[in-house]
Amino acid sequence: MNTYIWCEDTGSGFEFWKMIFDTLFDGFVVESKRNNTELCKAVSKLNSDDRYYVLMDYAIDNPDVLRETQRLYSVVKGKNNVAVIKIHSFEFVLLSFQLLEDWIFAEEDELKDKRMKLLELKSEFVDLIRNGGDADRLSVLKETLGYSKKLNTEQLSAKMLFEITRNTGFETTKGKLGECFIIDCCDWKTRAADDICGLDQKRLASNDKIKTIFDYSVLRDSFAKAGL
Repeated sequence: MNTYIWCEDTGSGFEFWKMIFDTLFDGFVVESKRNNTELCKAVSKLNSDDRYYVLMDYAIDNPDVLRETQRLYSVVKGKNNVAVIKIHSFEFVLLSFQLLEDWIFAEEDELKDKRMKLLELKSEFVDLIRNGGDADRLSVLKETLGYSKKLNTEQLSAKMLFEITRNTGFETTKGKLGECFIIDCCDWKTRAADDICGLDQKRLASNDKIKTIFDYSVLRDSFAKAGL
C-alpha cells in the first residue's frame, strides 16, 4: 500500500511540502493538483486502497477557499483511507515558526531593527489565527501594517512573510521558497561575504532545518490531528 500527500500548492508551496514530507516520512509520494477545485475533483474520484493525506489551505475568510473546503469535507466523508490536514497556508507555517527571526537575523542586525514593528505584528497575527481572533482585531492589524483591508489572511500571510524575509537568503515569494530554509548552511548560491544570518555560528544541515521547523511551528499539532 502506498501513501500519497495531495496538495493544491504549486511553486514555493509545493517545494516546501515536498521538502517536509521527503525529510520526515520516508516513501510518501507528494503530488500537486494545482488548485483547490482540482484537488476536490481528484478526491471525489478516488477508488483505491492506498492511503491519502490531503493538504488544503484553511484560510476560511477567503470565500473561494471556504467553499472548496466545505466541498472537500463532503467528498471525503465515508472514505476511510483519506484524511485532511488542516493548514492555514504554508506561509503561515513559516510565520508560526518560533525561531523565524532567530534564523533570519544576526545579533545586532540593522535589518532586524528596521523590521521590529513588523515582527511584533507578525506575532500578533499568528496569535489571532491560532486562537480565532475577531474581524475587528484583524482589520486594525491590517491598518497598522498599512495593508489593504481587502487582503484575506492567506494573502496577508504571504505578504508579511515576504516583507520579513526580503533581501535575505530566506526571501520567500509565491514562486520561490527561500533557499536558506531548506539547504545546508551556508550553501546559498548568491551569498555575499557580509550576508550573515542568525545561523552563522550554529550552521545546520537541510534535514535538521526541516525537522526544527516541524517541531517549532503549527505543523506538529496539525499533523497529529490528521493521524500522522
